[in-house]
Amino acid sequence: MYTQLSDEQQFIQQTAQRFATDELLPFAHLLDKEQLDQGQSNPEQGRAKLLENLSKLADLGFMGLDISSEYGGTEAFSVALTELGRGCASTAVPVSVTNMVAEVIKACGTESQRQNCLPKLCSGDFAVGGLCLTESTAGSDPSGMRCRAVKQGENWLLNGSKLYITSAEYAGLFVVWALTDPEAPKGKGISCFLVPADTPGLSIGKAEQKMGQRGSSTNEVLFEDCCIPADAILGTENQGFKIAVSQLAGGRIGVGSFALGIGLAAMDFAREYIV
Repeated sequence: MYTQLSDEQQFIQQTAQRFATDELLPFAHLLDKEQLDQGQSNPEQGRAKLLENLSKLADLGFMGLDISSEYGGTEAFSVALTELGRGCASTAVPVSVTNMVAEVIKACGTESQRQNCLPKLCSGDFAVGGLCLTESTAGSDPSGMRCRAVKQGENWLLNGSKLYITSAEYAGLFVVWALTDPEAPKGKGISCFLVPADTPGLSIGKAEQKMGQRGSSTNEVLFEDCCIPADAILGTENQGFKIAVSQLAGGRIGVGSFALGIGLAAMDFAREYIV
């Protein structure tokens, strides 16, 4: 297998490495500590630092690593996520998910949706993007979801909730899966929608208390008579399950990449300890 990096990939890797070393690593432990010891510290300080770093990463083009320059992206991914994960996993997670959101829109959206959403994700106008798929009854098998979208004139009315949504409290845009044909065979009546975070009827629940990566928020997202226009549908009606099982596979690359970065950071720490 040919694994030598191109000049562009090497440049992106070096840029990510410098940013991780200078901006992420010095504060990584504070992000997790502030979420763990909320009674003894200021979680808002950690939140502000995380958002500041995400904005800087957007300026560097790291929120659109697999998106063409036409929409403000840079077309690179794995090497960047590895270096960011090496510096701060809690920051690498929302970067990875935002790139997944951008990739889904690039692959399945109309040109109008791409032009409207991708530049905002890549530039940081949307701090991050969120993927709303998992529910209490639909985890590893998303075909069991209960979140409903019902046609109401020219619009869709969205009701239900999603669990364990990465960076929900920071997100400017969500990709949301919902049941649109309850009579269809399992997995066949699901559609996918683009829902801005400021849409009336959308609210963010409490953050989960996790064992690790506490600096990366994980929230419930609730929809109560959330009205979205007909052109918010992503792809074809009742074909959203295909988007979930095909397009989200790319997210495994992101997870594997920053997991590699975490492993490399552990080796760095071990070497320093031995010395």
